[in-house]
Amino acid sequence: RFLLEHRHRELILHEAVDGVDAVEKARETNPDLILLDLAMPRLNGMEAASVLKNTLPGTPIILFMMFTDLHADSVCTCIGVDFISKVDGVSKLLQRVDALLPNEQTAPS
Repeated sequence: RFLLEHRHRELILHEAVDGVDAVEKARETNPDLILLDLAMPRLNGMEAASVLKNTLPGTPIILFMMFTDLHADSVCTCIGVDFISKVDGVSKLLQRVDALLPNEQTAPS
């Protein structure tokens, strides 16, 4: 959250306490982008992403997880969400966020 707030000051960011809360907040706010962690209580990131892709099909979703996992990458591709491993680093995550946000919200180079 800290990195996104400082990189994209115009964004309104919402945090969820778990996967169910993430789905509820996304339905209420219709966000430009959804960033999920795999390890969340009640609904994990993969489950929440699947629900959200059906609910908000035009909203890009990034699933950010601890490990590189080919199975997870394949599932994310099937669901239609982006997969970024924390091993790849925050810079890759921020590059993908920049690419997925509407043009008026992307950070200057």
